[in-house]
Amino acid sequence: MSARTTRPCFCEPGPGLLGRAGFTLLEVMIAVGIIAIALVTLLGAQSQSVSIAAAARFDTTAALLAQGKMAELCVQGFEGVSDGEGDFGEDYPGFTWKVEVRELTVDEIGLEGLAGMLKAVDLVVRSRDDEERACALRTFLLKDFQAAP
Repeated sequence: MSARTTRPCFCEPGPGLLGRAGFTLLEVMIAVGIIAIALVTLLGAQSQSVSIAAAARFDTTAALLAQGKMAELCVQGFEGVSDGEGDFGEDYPGFTWKVEVRELTVDEIGLEGLAGMLKAVDLVVRSRDDEERACALRTFLLKDFQAAP
């Protein structure tokens, strides 16, 4: 007489698993819904971070270009600076600049002795792709004067 041993079969549900051999359709649909919500949230965050990075790149580049252009204008001096506009050439094809120069009046300055001796120089650097993006700088130039001998 041989001793026969039986091995448990995992194919058939046991006494505690009766009727619970897999996931129901409702459980699968809920899991897919949770995954879809998580993916939509992650994709929205990715899209927002890309637009923030583009805005930061514009702000940095436009500020540096504006600073360089303003330095060029200040070197021209009180008499040499004038209105104008242009671009930054092949190095920065997506950017344009515009300068407006005006002499300040006595009412704006508040000091009568400085009439005709101060100019306001306004510089705006814009993106060609998005006209709403701009970096603006303003400086004041004082007329060079020499003391009477």
